[in-house]
Amino acid sequence: PPGKVCSADYAGLLPTFQVVILDELTARGFCRIQVTTARTPVSIPVCDDSTVRVGCLSLDRLGVNVTWTLRLEDAPPASLPDLRDIEEALAGKDLVGRFADLIQSGTFQLHLDSRTFPADPSIRFLQGDSLGTSPRTRFGCVEGSRQVPATSNTSQDPLGCVRCPEGSYFQEEQCIPCPAGFYQEQTGSLACAPCPAGTTTTSVGAFSQTHCVTACQRDEAGLQCDQDGQYRASQRDRASGKAFCVDSEGRRLPWSETQAPLVDAQCLMMRKFEKLPESKVIFTADVAVLGSIVPDSESSLMQCLADCARDEACSFLTVSLEGSEGSCDFYAWTSDNIACTSSGQVSDESLEVLGSLTCQVKVRPGNGVAPAVYLKKGQEFATVGQKRFEQTGFQNALSGLYSPVVFSASGASLTEAHIFCLLACDRDSCCDGFILTQVQGGPIICGLLSSPDVLLCHVRDWRDPSEAQADATCPGMTYDQDSRQGTLRLGGQEFKSKSRLFFPSDSDMGSRSESMGCRRDMQPRPASPEETGTPELFSPVDLNQVIVSENRSLPSQQHRLFKHLFSLQQAHLWCLSRCVQEPSFCQLAEITDSSPLYLTCTLYPEAQVCDDVMEASPRGCRRILPRRPNALFQRRVVLQDRVKNFYTRLPFQKLTGLSIRHKVPMADKAISSGFFECERLCDVDPCCTGFGFLNVSQLKGGEVTCLTLNSLGLQTCSEENGGSWHLLACGSPDTEVRTYPFGWYQKPAVQNDAPSFCPSAALPPVPEKVALDSWQLLPPSSVVVDPSIRNFDVAHISTAAIRDFSAARERCLLECSRHQACLVTTLQTRPGAVRCMFYADTQSCTHSLQAQNCQLLLREEATHIYRKPGTYIPLLGLGSSAPTVTIATHGQLLGTSQAIQLGASWKQVDQFLGVPYAAPPLAESRFRAPEPLNWTGTWDATKPRASCWQPGIRPATAPGVSEDCLYLSVFVPQSLTPNASVLVFFHNGAEGPLAMAVDGSFLAAVGNLIVVTASYRTGVFGFLSSGSSEVSGNWGLLDQVAALTWVQTHIGVFGGDPRRVALAADRGGADVAGIHLLTSRATNSRLFRRAVLMGGSVLSPAAVIRPDRAQQQAAALAKEVGCPTSSIPEMVSCLRQEPASLLNDAQSKLLAVSGPFHYWGPVVDGQLLREAPARALQRPPRAKLDLLIGSSQDDGLIDRAKAVKRFEESQGRTSSKTAFYQALQNSLGGEAGDPGVQAAATWYYSLEHDTDDYASFSRALEAATRDYFIICPVIDMASHWARTARGNVFMYHAPESYSHGSLELLADVRYAFGLPFYPAYEGQFTQEEKSLSLKIMQYFSNFVRSGNPNYPHEFSRKAPEFAAPWPDFVPGDGAESYKELSVLLPNRQGLKKADCSFWSKYISSLKASAGREPGSLGHGSAMGTAGWGELLFAKGLLF
Repeated sequence: PPGKVCSADYAGLLPTFQVVILDELTARGFCRIQVTTARTPVSIPVCDDSTVRVGCLSLDRLGVNVTWTLRLEDAPPASLPDLRDIEEALAGKDLVGRFADLIQSGTFQLHLDSRTFPADPSIRFLQGDSLGTSPRTRFGCVEGSRQVPATSNTSQDPLGCVRCPEGSYFQEEQCIPCPAGFYQEQTGSLACAPCPAGTTTTSVGAFSQTHCVTACQRDEAGLQCDQDGQYRASQRDRASGKAFCVDSEGRRLPWSETQAPLVDAQCLMMRKFEKLPESKVIFTADVAVLGSIVPDSESSLMQCLADCARDEACSFLTVSLEGSEGSCDFYAWTSDNIACTSSGQVSDESLEVLGSLTCQVKVRPGNGVAPAVYLKKGQEFATVGQKRFEQTGFQNALSGLYSPVVFSASGASLTEAHIFCLLACDRDSCCDGFILTQVQGGPIICGLLSSPDVLLCHVRDWRDPSEAQADATCPGMTYDQDSRQGTLRLGGQEFKSKSRLFFPSDSDMGSRSESMGCRRDMQPRPASPEETGTPELFSPVDLNQVIVSENRSLPSQQHRLFKHLFSLQQAHLWCLSRCVQEPSFCQLAEITDSSPLYLTCTLYPEAQVCDDVMEASPRGCRRILPRRPNALFQRRVVLQDRVKNFYTRLPFQKLTGLSIRHKVPMADKAISSGFFECERLCDVDPCCTGFGFLNVSQLKGGEVTCLTLNSLGLQTCSEENGGSWHLLACGSPDTEVRTYPFGWYQKPAVQNDAPSFCPSAALPPVPEKVALDSWQLLPPSSVVVDPSIRNFDVAHISTAAIRDFSAARERCLLECSRHQACLVTTLQTRPGAVRCMFYADTQSCTHSLQAQNCQLLLREEATHIYRKPGTYIPLLGLGSSAPTVTIATHGQLLGTSQAIQLGASWKQVDQFLGVPYAAPPLAESRFRAPEPLNWTGTWDATKPRASCWQPGIRPATAPGVSEDCLYLSVFVPQSLTPNASVLVFFHNGAEGPLAMAVDGSFLAAVGNLIVVTASYRTGVFGFLSSGSSEVSGNWGLLDQVAALTWVQTHIGVFGGDPRRVALAADRGGADVAGIHLLTSRATNSRLFRRAVLMGGSVLSPAAVIRPDRAQQQAAALAKEVGCPTSSIPEMVSCLRQEPASLLNDAQSKLLAVSGPFHYWGPVVDGQLLREAPARALQRPPRAKLDLLIGSSQDDGLIDRAKAVKRFEESQGRTSSKTAFYQALQNSLGGEAGDPGVQAAATWYYSLEHDTDDYASFSRALEAATRDYFIICPVIDMASHWARTARGNVFMYHAPESYSHGSLELLADVRYAFGLPFYPAYEGQFTQEEKSLSLKIMQYFSNFVRSGNPNYPHEFSRKAPEFAAPWPDFVPGDGAESYKELSVLLPNRQGLKKADCSFWSKYISSLKASAGREPGSLGHGSAMGTAGWGELLFAKGLLF
């Protein structure tokens, strides 16, 4: 316009031109291109917020850049089949050509504010770095995605775009990793979120808030953290078992170490003291004592420390412990009780530097033994000498500092410097206090104060971290709000510091005589010219309009002004002047006459709170303060001449849950003037995030009002869909928001980060919780974007009104759940808001004889897509597409994808079933080590393969059993995070047509990890041995090694981390798998780093057999099937030719009449297993391995032999049952069948019986063999592993259950693998059992990921919320803790203490007294000398 120039002063209106020009382009049809698809015209948008950019070209000319953008996904392939067609649609004559013709005609004009702006007829096009006369297109990426650059120099166009991953943010077309201390959980984000206060990340690129950890959670020393992630005050050394205390930074208090247990309260008391070495103590009888006590002998130290802590006069104490009695002497700080010496003194004009400072306390000597001296730490207490000091909370003073002293970092402690300052100020009659500063990584500074005028920079003051370098409130200091640390500028240097200002409560500086020679500037100071003109900027507040609420938390800044220099009027002027110097923060100022010595100036931000009634009158607004003021002044609002920000009109008609800051009537102003004033009101208020310019009370004629807002709340009744389908109700007709300029406006997102002093504007909590797991989370690949969709509704939730993204998600899902028509909800983060889209049924489905496949249609892209519970339909790209992975040197695995249901929650899991990890061990490969299978091409991994033979299996009922059984299955949840943990579970299914393989999908989905299940050879097929090197045996062990090696080689292509593999097995398989913990092949290769042993232990007496026993068993098998036994080669050759079913029948028959010492199992072969496990455990650990081990009360050798018993019954051999039970009873005497030991076990377990009570005998025998072969060896294994510090150890026990007895799997495996959720068992498990299963799956998956069932990550120390924390297994005298797998998941101690003592102590002493080897039972427990008396007491008998 005439008289105006395009300059910085005019730049505020440039965004207005951008909006007006974009509106003009839209109105003229330049923001869409028209194409025809299937004879139907389709309109494609080509404009967005970045289309128009305006800048100053010269003083009198505006330059306009126009960029049309078309998303490739918006281009219908039928109309625009290739890129050339898309280029022509954009740069051809119908869009850019038509626009160029309009500009060159000279007729394009803008009409704005009654002025006309003609466009220059010249137009040019950007071509690379230059300008040309014809347009060209270029390819780019949507916001949040980066380009994949071209590989050749001939093309400037990118190969494609990739979304910025989690853990990064998008900036300047690049994906940048989140810096340390920040994280990002969403892809394509524009910024990273800061970690919560007190936490940081261990590296850049954190992609989850769980990566934000405290110093304790990062600690590598194994210290325990509390529920907030801070160091627990009390700790226990796992190696020595001793208890000790640590300070708040994790440093050990060396004098706190004790064998007795400590609790946090005791250690918190100890933190207040430090134990002085004798070098800092002077023993002399000539010293005064405050008092003495004789404490209780049991807690003498704690009682003495507590008494001193309560007594403000007590500064240090001595504790003398002589014999059974002790005494404590308490001392105060006086110059007679302390002696300080310094050295290395260097001084300049303003500073004294001391190289070292040593302070010694004087105490009375003990009677023969020097007492221990404990010094109260300097910052913990008020001190009494000639003057009584108090911590003021202030960190600086404007004047009065003198005699500053600096102590070197290594030359003095903070406590010694504190003592020095106390004594120096106590001796100096002019000293009124001192400042003590602990410099971070540097020296300690002490400065004395005399007659200061103002104390300022209180520790509770609000500070703006962004203004740290120009902090006017704390002269000489800058301040960090989060760490509450300051930077002290002294002598031209800056030091990170934490300051404390100590001041005498009885100071005489106001009445001090001038003859004392102290400071002379004691006259009241005159007001400065700035202060004199300040009152005009303020107005008094009517205190009747102030509401007092003690619950109101209002930020403030506090200053202390001393009366000897300030009159009340002068203090008033100074306080108002300070408020002016804090233009963003201070809106209210209060002067209080606080004490005879000083006045207090308190500054507040705006404290007004308004109700949510949309009205022109401000009567619904009240000023609320935390306490009643005596005099309160408010800064006047001064509006700027120009609008500072460009406000965006929101496309919503209704706002609820908003936080109104001011209500300003505009009825007496023109519409344009009122709107202009409303913009400027929001400009000057840093807490204003937007405003509403409304015409309210329409039913009464209408009143124009301006509402400035802290938060825009929940924004509904969108104008985007043209009102065709509304899920949420629109506003009432009493408020006009539709007609411009009425409506709701948002401040630009860049300026929308409200300062921390702004009032909370959170939406009220939702009335009911949303079960997030019940909603189906869909991947973006399962949807198709269709901009033509009209059945949708939109809501925005202001980021100022929610605490985090999850709160917005909960509110949006709840809103959708309340409306039957809403089926899908999507969420996307926008600047200043979270955008929720609600859809009706927008599916496009195709049907076939095999399945129904659907595509979900959305109007726009979204990061988070949720389908309502109960509306599950398999989607293309979700349930129907076959997942594939490529196995190096082999080919492609073709898997299947399964949607599984956990309660009301749906999870998608990819399954790769029946994957070979070794060649079939058939023919000559029988009784040999596994060999690789060289397959190529495509492997069908959509169905499970056969299980391995087991004793008792009958071919007629087990078609899914074969020697060709070396396969594994991989279960991968689709929501898997990169480098996921892996669980490898060795398990062979039971016999029978209803036998079901363990499905790892449920544990994988709950734990967000990969589960691998694998079969391995057992019985004669896995462990036949001749007792020599010709047929060494241990084939089943080698199968497991081969499977683990396959996982190490290939699990990476599934998304797993080969360095985070856990080994697991159950029952007899756990006996076998536990051997890998002791063998060099597995541990040296690091095939796994954690183990889960469920009902088995290598210390079981029958876990390993001797070579001579293995040879006898091989000969017995050969004889049973008619093979020669005279020559081992001939015997083995014959056995290799026999059918597998014949061998299995033979081993079943032999096992039916023999005990556990005749089972086929691992043998000490001198190669894989070089020595017995009990001996191997005595050696130093080969590697650190975490162990989770446990047992089940439903387990037992009789239970495990059910298949063998059924086999015998099917063969008509009923007498074998008696033989089997007799063999079990004989096994209680050990491998040698010791009759004395057997007799003792018979008595202890009440095994005497007659033929009429066979059931009682069976139960007693099961209990005896369960303890001897299963539970007690499990406990022994946990004790050995924990005692030698081989890793974390946790133990569990599943109590006896009285249901589901027909199921093959016992309770621990049932619940750990989610059996209650298997569709085959629908209706067989209660809701309580399903809940228990979910919790146990969470425990087990936590252990797989972190080595601790309580924590989901190695770097996390957050205790579980679903149940009580699982305690570590700490070996001790029967008090070992374990988790009971029952409904309440309680923690117990001393599992089977009496029963296992019978085997480990009494039986050992019995064998020793008979001259036999006490350790021959094989448990490996510590042997004792318990006699019958202890044993009878344990059984509860009395003689």
